[in-house]
Amino acid sequence: MTGIFETFLYTPLFNLLVFFYNTAAFGDFGVAIILLTVVIRLILSPLSIRALESQKKLSALQPRIQEIQKRFKDDPQKQTREVMNIYKENKTNPFSGCFLLLVQLPVLFALYRISVAGFGEESLAALYSFVDRPESLNRLFIGFFELTKRSIILSVFAGALQFLQMKFSFSKQGNVQGAGLAGLNRQMLYFMPLMIIIISLSFPAGLPLYLMATTAFSILEQLYVNRNGERDKRIDFGHG
Repeated sequence: MTGIFETFLYTPLFNLLVFFYNTAAFGDFGVAIILLTVVIRLILSPLSIRALESQKKLSALQPRIQEIQKRFKDDPQKQTREVMNIYKENKTNPFSGCFLLLVQLPVLFALYRISVAGFGEESLAALYSFVDRPESLNRLFIGFFELTKRSIILSVFAGALQFLQMKFSFSKQGNVQGAGLAGLNRQMLYFMPLMIIIISLSFPAGLPLYLMATTAFSILEQLYVNRNGERDKRIDFGHG
């Protein structure tokens, strides 16, 4: 497994990061991480957009699911079958968001290794022949944040951006949520950003910078999905 991780994930990502560092990032390690994040999220975008669309459908289906739960409260097996039938009829997967998270975890681990290793002799030995070896390493982001050390400021920003992303996402779910789901969302709205801050403080600043960039990308994807949803509603209304 280690060899697969090195060959197909860590080494390609490291080479792409060094390539960006040498070219488009103009020798700024942080900008190179942001550019790498954009590339990763563009590759994962079909999965994440599908997960967002599924999330919207799940939210809209909550009243029907709650009705089934009440109707078959004494028959858990029947309740599960009926709920799964609703998911199947509406072509939605309640676990799509979890799958996306699992896909991103190896990427996070690879970025952590890159941040810790920096551009040392051992890591530079993994460069492909067509990627130039940098003469020197600027570990500062915008001349201020040392990305191989922990950063309270970037960690707090990562948590704050996560809060904004979740608040925006929950606000778009409207009033279709049940009381239980709405209560859970309120708890997650504060719990998840706090966890992001705690986790970020345990790692080099390159990680919270990646989290900030990927969260900003998620907000843009949410705007795209919401805009498409509103457009589809207008089209359906026009046909009606």
